[in-house]
Amino acid sequence: MRGGIVRCGLLVVLLVMLSSAIAHVQAAPTTSPSQQSNLAPTYRIFATREGLVGRRTANGHIIQPRDRFVALPCWCVLSPKGTDTFKVRLTYNGRSVVVPVWDVGPWNTRDDYWNPNRRYSDLPVGMPMAEAAYYHGYNGGRDEWGRRITLPNGIDIADGTFWDDLGMTRSDYVYVTFLWLGEDPGPGSAIDVSSGQITDDLDPTVTAPEGATTIDNTDSTFDSVGKDWYEETCGLNGQHQWTYSTTDPTKATTAASWQAPDLSPGFYEVKAYIPVCGNPATTSARYRISHDGAITEVTLDQRAAAGQWASLGTYYFGGINNETPQVFLSDLTDDRGLAVRFDAIAWEPRSDTTPPDTQIISISRVENGFQLQWGGNDDMTGVASYDVQVRLLPNGGWTDWKLGTTDLSAWFGPHEGKQFEFRIRARDWAGNVESWETAAVVDTTAVP
Repeated sequence: MRGGIVRCGLLVVLLVMLSSAIAHVQAAPTTSPSQQSNLAPTYRIFATREGLVGRRTANGHIIQPRDRFVALPCWCVLSPKGTDTFKVRLTYNGRSVVVPVWDVGPWNTRDDYWNPNRRYSDLPVGMPMAEAAYYHGYNGGRDEWGRRITLPNGIDIADGTFWDDLGMTRSDYVYVTFLWLGEDPGPGSAIDVSSGQITDDLDPTVTAPEGATTIDNTDSTFDSVGKDWYEETCGLNGQHQWTYSTTDPTKATTAASWQAPDLSPGFYEVKAYIPVCGNPATTSARYRISHDGAITEVTLDQRAAAGQWASLGTYYFGGINNETPQVFLSDLTDDRGLAVRFDAIAWEPRSDTTPPDTQIISISRVENGFQLQWGGNDDMTGVASYDVQVRLLPNGGWTDWKLGTTDLSAWFGPHEGKQFEFRIRARDWAGNVESWETAAVVDTTAVP
């Protein structure tokens, strides 16, 4: 996929990734921002292993076993044989190494994607053309030679650097610092420019909510399925897993569940911790909370919730169904190619002492009676049921019409030419009961 070299033996990436979301990074500063403007830029690039031992690189070097160099897709930064005129710093999972550019590729030979005045000027700086072609169909999904691009890689890494220096075992994203464009920041942490976070030291003080039952992705009751899993070094206990989102149910193959088997019966607020590092996160993670015989789906913007224990709602657990509390999350979202983060779920005990707030929403004349619609809100455990009373105008006493109903509307009649008043109250799942209004909530005198 480079000039004069045929690529072989590459791992096929199955899940779709949104390349425009890949963050640009810059090495961690040891000085103030005003003092670091001449640091070489760093970008997060999908990397593959070069291999091809015994073959000749674009600068004439014969590839050796466990060799140490990289290939970039532009002849413009090819170092002469035996020199390091152009070199990069590679950083991966805490390891960092500087190696020369001795080959051209992958895929293209004129894609200087690190250059602010790059050849493909309609693409963001730091996004390889192959990546845009693979994920977004740029250039018809083909490289400059017309070949169908099958991987989003923007750098190839020789075996010694890939296996020994970086400890890589598969194609993955690495941080690439282009050292001819500025000063070498050294082997320190990288900073995601979009978030200002240090990737090797993110979430340093993450703790579980006090008093909560917390299940991390490292615990035995975290159960994952699928093979398209990746890891990042931030989150509770210093790491989390993630996968790429998809909008196609037929391609949603990666999922996990958290179970909390030892909860005492009661109300709990369910929270998900969303780490801050890695690829930009989905805005529509679909959590399914199993609670007391019911399942509630909650959509969470993980990108907006980064660095927080995000609430998924408050629910009752440990009722007559006696099922194990569980939270389920998959790669099926409303967006494609973004990171779905799987870290920790917490069940935090809650005490609800506030009754609901209800109202009659509408009343209308239907046939020879009246159609009423009502509703209510509760700040924690939710509305469990409603009571509705009616009285004959002008001086009748209040009588029960609906008791403990879960209906939100009903027909009352026949009216026989008479006028009525209605009032409503509700109780929540914690047993708090709203007081009756002293006056009628609504009457029929103004109903046309």
